[in-house]
Amino acid sequence: MMLVFLLPASGLKIKILNRLGHRIHPTARIGICWVQSVERFDIAEGVQIGNFNAFRYLKLVEIGKGSRIVMFNWFLGGSGFEPGAVDHGMLRTFRMGEHAHVISMHYIDCGGGVILGDHSWITGIRSTVLTHAFDPVNGGLILETVTLEKAAALATNCTVLPGVTIGEGALLAAGSTAWTRQQVAAAHLHGGVPARRLAPIEIEASLYDRHRYQG
Repeated sequence: MMLVFLLPASGLKIKILNRLGHRIHPTARIGICWVQSVERFDIAEGVQIGNFNAFRYLKLVEIGKGSRIVMFNWFLGGSGFEPGAVDHGMLRTFRMGEHAHVISMHYIDCGGGVILGDHSWITGIRSTVLTHAFDPVNGGLILETVTLEKAAALATNCTVLPGVTIGEGALLAAGSTAWTRQQVAAAHLHGGVPARRLAPIEIEASLYDRHRYQG
């Protein structure tokens, strides 16, 4: 399987991956990627995964219709193997809804599970999403799911810690940090370290349509 994912994007590549037990729509496009110890890909119609992305130690990668992952992103599930981790169905999973986007050069720890809702965005470069962290109160490990709700967006170079929910239509400003278990209010701009609510924001639905930026 690892060798197949290293092939350039093609219909033949998708056919082989489906024979290996994955479920990938024939219209999807998957570039040259490093894939190691991933149990299953479930890829819907029109999904685009660019070259040089890495997926390692994941139970499930599920990507909805029309979603896109660009280049040089890391999706890692190794933290889900930590002793004492309780699996509620989210460990080592990465799920994207429809028409969601991950741009380039982001680090996404999926040990506790990551969910990107429909039309959500991880934009810019160098954002870090962590689903595991040291627990300074009780000791041991915090291992909790990070969720971006529908139409939520992270700007460039953000840090998101375990258990965070970015509310529907919220925007986390560039360079900001969402603290462990922080609930980022829907339809608001948040910024700073730790992020705080700055102002209401309403993003027109048409602005989420990536096709409007293509010539």
